[in-house]
Amino acid sequence: MNVSNREQKQVRLKQFLKILSEDPSLLNQDGFEETRSLSELLMFTGYLPRNEPVDMAELVSLLLKKMGHEAGSDDMMEYIMNGGTVDDFINTGRQEAT
Repeated sequence: MNVSNREQKQVRLKQFLKILSEDPSLLNQDGFEETRSLSELLMFTGYLPRNEPVDMAELVSLLLKKMGHEAGSDDMMEYIMNGGTVDDFINTGRQEAT
């Protein structure tokens, strides 16, 4: 991967994380029973990184599949970058799966 491509990906990721941090659907935590630890999420998905860093994009894709979604983390990122919220993405994916 050349430097400019890597820099573009870093800028895009930074934009995504900023948008995600401002997502109103993530600010209201009242509906959540409890937060899961990373190790619980890894066990739930069956993702077993072997002495390597956890690929969070892969973990999110696996979690979405466990929830019955066809879409993966790239689809979620694109949806949110285009103005959607995490809740809308999750609910849209559930409707399409049924």
